Amino acid sequence: MTPDDEEPTAEELEEAERLARALERGHAPGGVPEDALGAAALLRFSKDGGALEPERAERILEEALSRARPPVSKPRRRYTLLGLLGLAAAGAAAFLLVVKTQAPEAAALLPSPPRELLEAQLAAATAKDLDEQTAKNTALAALDDQTARYRGVLYATLRERYGR
Repeated sequence: MTPDDEEPTAEELEEAERLARALERGHAPGGVPEDALGAAALLRFSKDGGALEPERAERILEEALSRARPPVSKPRRRYTLLGLLGLAAAGAAAFLLVVKTQAPEAAALLPSPPRELLEAQLAAATAKDLDEQTAKNTALAALDDQTARYRGVLYATLRERYGR
């Protein structure tokens, strides 16, 4: 305000109002001259040492709390994705468990090895201790013959069961 003027102009009144708001809030949002704000802050500080009155501090706190927004919760896609992957893994494990437990009783359907095959295996196992090469060869030939017979019966049973 200039000494010549009796009435302040509209611009001066607006600037004074912005300065008062800036001093009240403790910061200048914009449009307030820095030199005027600094001078007013020095005058205020010299008066009370910068201490806030309890009522003013309460008003500032209430205003800040009224303008505060709760934090926006972010979608928890990461946890949702991990949960879906866990469910898929559990489903796959359950599927495999059900498939494996429903296997046919193949061992009950297979023919038992004949006594001759078991005797040929025993003879071949004890023939290792014999010194004669011909005895070893004879025991191994008998084992091979009995194994081929049993294998034929086994494959025939499997063909009947599975149609292949």
